[in-house]
Amino acid sequence: MMKTTTDGYSWTPAQGTQKGGFKCGGVISPPEKRSSTSKVYDVVVVGAGYAGLAAARDLITSKQSVLLLEARDRVGGRTYTLKDDDGFLYEMGGTWVTHHFAYLLKEMTRYNMDRDLIISRHEGHENDYYTINVEGAKPRKLSHEEAGKILQNAWDVFVNIDGEFGHRICPLPHAQLDNIRVRRQEVEEIDKLSCKERLDQVQHLLTAEGVGLLSALLLNIGGGTLENFGFWDIIRSQALLIHSSLNFTDIWSTYKLREGQSSLARRMFNESADFGLEYAFNTEVTSIIDKTHTSLGCVKVTTTRNESLMARRVICTIPLNVLKTIHFSPPLSSKRQEAINIGHVNFMSKIHGVAEGSGLASWNGSAVPGNLVVGYSDGVTPGGDAHIVGFGGDERNTFTPEREPEKVVAAFNGLHPMKIKKTVFHNWCTDPYSNGGPAWWPPQYMSKYQDELQSPHGAVSFASGDWAHGWRASIDGALDQGALCGIRVLRELHHLDSTRSREEKL
Repeated sequence: MMKTTTDGYSWTPAQGTQKGGFKCGGVISPPEKRSSTSKVYDVVVVGAGYAGLAAARDLITSKQSVLLLEARDRVGGRTYTLKDDDGFLYEMGGTWVTHHFAYLLKEMTRYNMDRDLIISRHEGHENDYYTINVEGAKPRKLSHEEAGKILQNAWDVFVNIDGEFGHRICPLPHAQLDNIRVRRQEVEEIDKLSCKERLDQVQHLLTAEGVGLLSALLLNIGGGTLENFGFWDIIRSQALLIHSSLNFTDIWSTYKLREGQSSLARRMFNESADFGLEYAFNTEVTSIIDKTHTSLGCVKVTTTRNESLMARRVICTIPLNVLKTIHFSPPLSSKRQEAINIGHVNFMSKIHGVAEGSGLASWNGSAVPGNLVVGYSDGVTPGGDAHIVGFGGDERNTFTPEREPEKVVAAFNGLHPMKIKKTVFHNWCTDPYSNGGPAWWPPQYMSKYQDELQSPHGAVSFASGDWAHGWRASIDGALDQGALCGIRVLRELHHLDSTRSREEKL
């Protein structure tokens, strides 16, 4: 029987707001499997999101002893799936998949999920149109094709800072700095721009509707404000779209796993467990102390249970905006501490709404300003109602969905009139283990801090989609960093073992 998680919120007019209680295939029960409390592991992996799962699986299948620690009751981190009583699935975090995500495609193929997909939006329902309600333009409804053309034109003008739609300045999105085609100084100059500054440069070339639709999309993507969202992140995104806005929808918001993201995360975990992975869920880490150069000869990881766990190496996958809560010794570099204190800007809202009737199951729309700036239709529930997903930027000061359901209902109706029967969501901004959504960065952050965030700190490696190369802020970026850190640690351990073997022979 599928277990329930304490994560997530739901609201109905009859029951009000409730926390937890949804079925989730990512919940691990029993939550702990350990052979000894005094064992020195080869590796302790902190965090069971996709980065941690990739690293732990690759290391345990390479015959290393691995302990996986996770503060939540489930795998998946900021990507997980809730299952309603009627079987309908709600993706709380990372959702869409594509064959352009190389690391994710590898995992989907490994577990025979690469062709078991469903499509988000369905055509042919009653309200098969797009609504727009933005400053400076009269609210109206239009066809999806017309709205797409307006947005495509605005996006193309916005990203075309080099005359080649980002191709000249970012030809290699997985090597944005120090690649063989672009001088680093050119990238650093563009990285200084915010989205607001870039929009100011080109606004005269756009219609009010174009500005409005583009602004809504940028807030949807970055989860911050136009002023604190770095323009380079959009250039990087354009490069990952193969430098063409024509690929936007297919790559970013069309295909989902039929069984949900938690199913994939669970398969990764199950394979690791089959190979002997030890683990402890509901276990929060407080400190990571590197004593490999002392007589202890290992890294000590302390938890809120006052346990001290020992390992030859540690892989830390704690999100960027949470790292400041962990005590590291020796202290992290001043540059890394500076990056952590600044953090990322994504304090998004993502809220699922069940709207009465199936009419809105073909609708999309944008409204700026608003607590939710875009709404996407995403299928029909078994009860025949439209499933709508709403996204908003950083509205933390005035909008806390779990405390203010009336504002959530109003936000959905600000996009299009609808009768909301139910909402389902995870507030990543009030979650102490995430403190925000996936990382989108402020101006100059990439060129100043990406290299430092990806580098190891003694015997501690850091793996997170929050500082991945190409698909940062995505499932693929998390898998990327988990795999790379797993390889690094495996090589380090192999070197240590080889050196010890040679010394023993002498």
